[in-house]
Amino acid sequence: MTWIKATFISLILLGILIISAFFIWLAPVGAGYTAKIMCSAIFVNGLPSDRARDEDILADNSPLLSLITANVDLRHQTVSAHAFGFRKRIAVYRPNLGCTLSDDASRVEQLRSISPLVRPIPAQPLLTASVPGTINRRAFNNILSDAMDEPGPHVSRRSRAIVVLHQGKIIAERYAPGINATTPLPGWSMAKSVFNALIGRLQNEGVIPDVNTPVLINEWQAQVSDPRAVITYDDLLRMSSGLAFDESYWNPLSDVVQMLFIEPASAGFAVSQPLEHPPGTFFAYNSGTTNILSAAIRNLSGSMRRYRHVPFDLLFRPLGMRSAVIETDQDGYFIGSSFMHATARDWAKIGQFFLQDGVWNGERLLPEGWVDYSVTPAPAAPNGTYGAHWWLELPGSPDNDGIPHEDGPSVPGDAFFALGHDGQSISVIPSKDLVIVRLGLTRDRSAFDLRHFVGSIATLFPDTVADNSETTVGAQSTDQVAK
Repeated sequence: MTWIKATFISLILLGILIISAFFIWLAPVGAGYTAKIMCSAIFVNGLPSDRARDEDILADNSPLLSLITANVDLRHQTVSAHAFGFRKRIAVYRPNLGCTLSDDASRVEQLRSISPLVRPIPAQPLLTASVPGTINRRAFNNILSDAMDEPGPHVSRRSRAIVVLHQGKIIAERYAPGINATTPLPGWSMAKSVFNALIGRLQNEGVIPDVNTPVLINEWQAQVSDPRAVITYDDLLRMSSGLAFDESYWNPLSDVVQMLFIEPASAGFAVSQPLEHPPGTFFAYNSGTTNILSAAIRNLSGSMRRYRHVPFDLLFRPLGMRSAVIETDQDGYFIGSSFMHATARDWAKIGQFFLQDGVWNGERLLPEGWVDYSVTPAPAAPNGTYGAHWWLELPGSPDNDGIPHEDGPSVPGDAFFALGHDGQSISVIPSKDLVIVRLGLTRDRSAFDLRHFVGSIATLFPDTVADNSETTVGAQSTDQVAK
């Protein structure tokens, strides 16, 4: 009987440990994640509350999230979430800033009072064109239809939007039910590539003299002995800062999860990380680096008011990206690593902007050579897979353990990519004059093979010899304008 008693006590202690772990570590993350993601899905993306809960939170996700209770306040545009009444987190929506996470109701009231007034962005609708007559239209349409369909009886692919640009014009787009060309959708880490563009714009404006300049972070430069003070913009853009950072999304205690869903100051948390390797010598994909760049842009802006307008004035307005919004932390810093939303068409503009070498409507907005720099392999990156906040290689087939493979259609070697969590992607293929955007909610990697999708489309199009640097997207044309 002694062993039965000991087993019983052990089970009780184990249960107490599990419950304690849930309330101490898991519940705050789950509540923060639920409040933030639901708030954005409802008030930024315009999805119904039930769909936001069932798909954006629960679908193919941790079952522990079902223990989190969410309350949507449509009048005050907030979402609160808690676990059995404990560990409450609140996300508040603000125009032009999206949703911000907090754990203090009084702070929510302060946040609500801060909403920047942004001058209206003139419309620059993308033009549309027919699929070229030389392209196998049936094969092309079959590829798009397959990408929007589910691979089996279980719904797991959840493609939400596809836009294909050829020669700067929309030749195809597909949307899931309830989503259309005006629906902003999250890009997750595709926002990193947008911050590449912002750094390039600042250099073009003369604000940043050179990417090899040490990044302007007050905490690092306050002490002469701080080894982080030599980290450059280039080190951050190439994910070679040497800073310690755990990018494990599965671990609720990892740096990236804590930064996005627990820490009130995402940029401050990223800046506080210690140096683990000499800058420029070690590649480690690190979402904190983009938020450090965000902090640097804040310092370069001189005031918080000017900082809030930087994405609009330097990028969204010139490109006519009227739907785009980058969300902030409680301190007002843009979370450039992860929290940007835009329509599929506006995401496509980012790809087209880089395909055109940083020229838009005939005006050079990025420095000469910036795009070449962005797609040059980072010296420390293994196998040349990463440039400067742009990927240079797609992962392999989902059934091939992520290793690039030779089977199936090949992706042109000059292609580069903005990639984001849950299957977001912008594929830029200069040799084909193609930009392919695919947005979705794909948590099961086996449900969608992005490499096969992009390669299949690319093989249908011949190589182009046109000079795309002078393309003037958005100019008047006899082609139909996408409304």
